[in-house]
Amino acid sequence: EEFDVNVTFPEQYEPSLAGKDAVFKCKINEIKAKELPELDDEFAKDVSEFDTLDELKADLKKQIADRKAENAKIDFENQILEQVCENMEVEIPECMFTQKCDEMVQDYAYRLQMQGLDLNTYLQYLGQTMDQFKEQFMEGAKQQVKSKLALDAIVKAENIEASEEEIEAEINKLAEQYNMEADKIKAAVPAEQLSADITTRKAVDFIVDNAVKE
Repeated sequence: EEFDVNVTFPEQYEPSLAGKDAVFKCKINEIKAKELPELDDEFAKDVSEFDTLDELKADLKKQIADRKAENAKIDFENQILEQVCENMEVEIPECMFTQKCDEMVQDYAYRLQMQGLDLNTYLQYLGQTMDQFKEQFMEGAKQQVKSKLALDAIVKAENIEASEEEIEAEINKLAEQYNMEADKIKAAVPAEQLSADITTRKAVDFIVDNAVKE
């Protein structure tokens, strides 16, 4: 069966699509019924390294708790960094914001390309010019530039450095994450970039550790 579905994207959707009309052309090729397995110890053995369902449930609860804690930590860090940026006294050339904005648009275009979409065609569908599209990224670009300048200043002021052991640990972490050999990570990612990433994280930790609640 083939049919069209007419929709209007909700206002809380992707900003570039919110409130716009769209038509989805649909075709039903088959209908399947889901058969759920019994939640028992055999199920736990089949889908995990655990022998019992209780062990699997306990592990899932721990993963959820860890994820919530990590999200809360990131949110707290972002709030503090935003406050640091608000209190920062510095004159930032407009070209730095523009350059970062262009980088963000290029990244968006690349992700569209990976989905088989062209940015210009995408803009035609949205009914937007390139300038209008870029404007949506400008606020985020400004925040990223300010954050980087603030963190770079903290790294310099506090003499924050990345040790050889920390760089090596970062390489091993990336190797495990991407299932690659450590030597390939070293060849693909410059040591300077790894060092910069580490010192930036340490600068964020420094801000959090020295934050004072008013």
